[in-house]
Amino acid sequence: MKPPFNYKHLYYFWVVAKEGGISRAADKLDMAVQTVSAQVRELERDLGYALLKPAGRGLVLTDAGLAAMQQADSKLCKLLML
Repeated sequence: MKPPFNYKHLYYFWVVAKEGGISRAADKLDMAVQTVSAQVRELERDLGYALLKPAGRGLVLTDAGLAAMQQADSKLCKLLML
C-alpha cells in the first residue's frame, strides 16, 4: 500500500510555501524550477487537491494548502527533530 504522501514532496511543498514561489524555492534548494514544480504537482495529485494557487507573481496557499502546511511544519519538525 502506498503511503498518502512522500516526505520529500512534503518538504519541497514546505519550501515553496515558505519562499512564496517555485523559483525562489528552486534557488534555495539548488534545483531546477521544473523539478520542484513537478514534486509539488505530484504531492497535490497524491492528496487529491490543490495546495497552492497563483497570486500576482507568486503563489499563496489554498485552504487545503494551509492545512497541509500546518501538518508539514509538525511532521517535518518531528522528522528532523527541530
